[in-house]
Amino acid sequence: MSDFIKLMEAMSGDTIDDKIKTFSDALDKITQFSVNSIDQMTKRVQKVNQLLDALEKRLVQVEQRPRAPANAGGTAPSAPGALEVPPPMPGAGTPTPPPEPRPANPMSARSALQNELKNLFAKKKQLG
Repeated sequence: MSDFIKLMEAMSGDTIDDKIKTFSDALDKITQFSVNSIDQMTKRVQKVNQLLDALEKRLVQVEQRPRAPANAGGTAPSAPGALEVPPPMPGAGTPTPPPEPRPANPMSARSALQNELKNLFAKKKQLG
């Protein structure tokens, strides 16, 4: 803020046209900074979304891999060159189901929600 006060004091003897030019230059720089910041932030958010989508796809692929049945020794039989699936961690519970695909647009999400609510109210009406 002190820079602004110094600028104002320095401009006290300038003409109105000089003051307007100085302020317009300052506003132009602020606007350019804001636009550049927003563009950079948008690009970073898009990159994070791409990374999340890629991780989600990889997770679904890992969860959908067929698991080899355990033999009497408690270890999975291994074929030459086959990848071994590590045993589940203790206390890990059941694997999570694959995530549902995201709706393509907001209207399909809205209609899906409306359909789900209709079904729930229909079940409630039947029960009570």
